Amino acid sequence: MKYFYTFLFSALLFPFFSYGQNNYKPGLVVTLKGDTIRGFIDYKEWENNPISITFKTTLTAAAQVYTSGEIGYFKVGKSEAYQKYNGPISMDEINVNRISRGRDTTVKTATVFLKIEQDGQFITLYSYADNLKKRYFVSEKTNKEPFELIYRTYFNTELDNNQTINEQKYKGQLIYLSSKYNGNSDALKSIIENAGYGQELVDVVAKINHSVRQARTHTNPGTSFYAGISSGATFIKPPNADIANFDPHVSPVNSYLPRIAIGINAYTNPDIGRLVFRGEIAVQASNFKTYYNEYMYSSARSYFTVNQKTISFNPNVLYNIYNSDRFKFYLEGGISANFSKYDNIASYNGQYKETQSSNIIYASNWFSFPLSTGIILNKKIGIFVTYTVPTAITGASYRYNSTQLGINYIFEHRKQ
Repeated sequence: MKYFYTFLFSALLFPFFSYGQNNYKPGLVVTLKGDTIRGFIDYKEWENNPISITFKTTLTAAAQVYTSGEIGYFKVGKSEAYQKYNGPISMDEINVNRISRGRDTTVKTATVFLKIEQDGQFITLYSYADNLKKRYFVSEKTNKEPFELIYRTYFNTELDNNQTINEQKYKGQLIYLSSKYNGNSDALKSIIENAGYGQELVDVVAKINHSVRQARTHTNPGTSFYAGISSGATFIKPPNADIANFDPHVSPVNSYLPRIAIGINAYTNPDIGRLVFRGEIAVQASNFKTYYNEYMYSSARSYFTVNQKTISFNPNVLYNIYNSDRFKFYLEGGISANFSKYDNIASYNGQYKETQSSNIIYASNWFSFPLSTGIILNKKIGIFVTYTVPTAITGASYRYNSTQLGINYIFEHRKQ
């Protein structure tokens, strides 16, 4: 087991060596003069709006770094587009744990990239996120300069009970735009009045634009399927004090019968594929045999046996520490819901040469916690090691243990 921990420790250190990896995707930039340059953009999973981007005219060309002060627009593939903005940005807190005492109207003037969330015939919705909060902006086609949709929350210090005030000015701003482009639509007004300050605004703006919500388009598919097989040391070890009072060195015999699995990968961002949610169904048969000394004065070895057949349902989270199309290195963890049937539950007394049925009761439904690390080659072949945390499967704490080596084949469909 020390080898697995060494491997896992190495995996945890791996990000420090892979921090500079690139993920160039087809894209374009528009200069401040209005010239469009096509090439490749180093696409990241930006939690906040990017301050700058790295661009190449070809994959072999020298990289150039562009900031919002140097380009007016950029787009990565079919998935994300950003536009330059220079103007006021609100700086008040909206996190309920850090909101101000009294109304805070602080703003700063900055040049940033706004992410285009919804574009239509009348207005465009943008978002801007930094370490403070996420804000939304809109612009009209007749006046392309974006302005912020205002939402504030604060403690009203004029009241003794410090009541929390939610100032939802953005609703009035959107109702004005709705009346301008849709007339007095009571239905749309009602939708706006009930809209929160979040992704619901995308639907609102789509309705103002007389369009459906724009589905985000990815270059890569959002899901893939896989099938795999693994095998390794799987055994059951009882607590020493249970049947091995005089033999602390219980000797389990490993079962090497294979585990067969099929599953689905769901990518949080298909064009990057770093964070993956997995759902897996697996079947495995295991034949267990564990030796022990039943009597202190005898060297005769006794043993107990049990055969187990298990169906498992595993929701897991996978994170690619190193992430490129040709090579990925990942860590994976989750929970396994197991449903087992048992037979050949027996014990053999080595002193008296007797075999009899065992009274040990094994759990039919039980949970375990698998941890995996592995590599993926060319987005097709996965090679992995899985260690299952020792898990009690009887009331007497007989523990299931497993370390397996396996291979997966990923059926990645291509978008037309």
